[in-house]
Amino acid sequence: MVSHCLNCGAELHGAYCQQCGQKAKVERITFRYVVHDLFHFFTHIESGFLFTSIQMLKSPGATAKNFIEGKRKSYQPPVSYFFIWTTIYILLLYLIEKTFGENVVINYQNYFGPGEATKLAIGHLSVVLIFVIPFQALYLWLLMTRNWYGYFETMVASIYSLGTIIMLQFLFAVMALAVHLMFSVSVELRISDLLKVGYILWFAIHFIRLFDVKGKFWRVVAFAILAFGTFTVWRLYGFPAIAAWTF
Repeated sequence: MVSHCLNCGAELHGAYCQQCGQKAKVERITFRYVVHDLFHFFTHIESGFLFTSIQMLKSPGATAKNFIEGKRKSYQPPVSYFFIWTTIYILLLYLIEKTFGENVVINYQNYFGPGEATKLAIGHLSVVLIFVIPFQALYLWLLMTRNWYGYFETMVASIYSLGTIIMLQFLFAVMALAVHLMFSVSVELRISDLLKVGYILWFAIHFIRLFDVKGKFWRVVAFAILAFGTFTVWRLYGFPAIAAWTF
């Protein structure tokens, strides 16, 4: 058993920290941990959601690293963080569409493929985006963390970053709504890709600073290209093909 709390640093006497209440022994992040976190989301939402959201904008690398290494008391767990933001975003899109109509405030322009594919993807966004998480985690692990963390530990950082991208999508939708109310025009969803690329770079730069690896610039560039490239191929070709075959 560790002698000091990994969350606050206080000396430990027992199974729980007397200072902050976190368990004295935190488990390593594995597939079992991720599944448990998913179940936990559907039972109740923990405090720390707003704090985690702010920290993932200000210091995304340190936030993910803190959670992986045991400072978990103040943070919303990654899986529930991702699902909460996805749910909030989808709810806002639903309200906008019901109030103003399809493609009036935000013009999707077949963002996830022609016909019903885009509408289906927007309505099941969490399922659509879950596909890219393992790939993004793999790129992050190979390029930055494999000497320090396991693959599933690295996946935590990937889930946090994707959840934050959904938060930025939510802010984009709010901005699009404001633009429509002021100028009666629609905003193309593709414009939000600038936010995605910008945050991927911001996250990667902050995260890689925490590790002693060579060629940090090229690793960040490679990660951004692979992460956004995988998402783009998936939304343009992968999901539309599956949607057409399934429905």
